[in-house]
Amino acid sequence: PTQPKQRKTMSIAMQRSVRRLYKNIMKSVPRVLDQYEFTYMEENAVRTNLKKHFTKHFNESNPVVIDMLRIKGEMELDETLRMFKTPCHIEKILTTDIDDVGFLESKAVTKEYQKIGGGSEFMASFYQGS
Repeated sequence: PTQPKQRKTMSIAMQRSVRRLYKNIMKSVPRVLDQYEFTYMEENAVRTNLKKHFTKHFNESNPVVIDMLRIKGEMELDETLRMFKTPCHIEKILTTDIDDVGFLESKAVTKEYQKIGGGSEFMASFYQGS
C-alpha cells in the first residue's frame, strides 16, 4: 500500500505560535535595549539581526524541532525581560552576525576543543593557543 504524503509545512496552530513569538520578540526590542542600557545600539539593526537568528531555522520541517525552538525562544525572551541574563550575554545575542562565516567557524572549533578539554572554555582557549 502507498503511504500518505507527510506534510512539510507546519500546522496552523504552530504557525500562529511561531508568529506570535516573533512579534513578541520584535515588540520587546525597545524595552530590552532600555533595561540593559544599550543606548549605543540602534533598534533597526538589532531587529535585523534578530530576524536573521529567527529565519536561520526557516526551512525546518520537523514539528518536534520547531516546537522545541519555539519553547526555547519563549524561555530566552522571558529570561531576558526578567533580567536574569547578564548584559554581555544579551549583547552577544543582539550583535552577533550569524552570516559571518568566520564567527561560525571559530565557534565550531571552540566546541571541538571543549570536547577535548572536558567542556571547559578555559581549556578550549588553552588548546587553541589564545
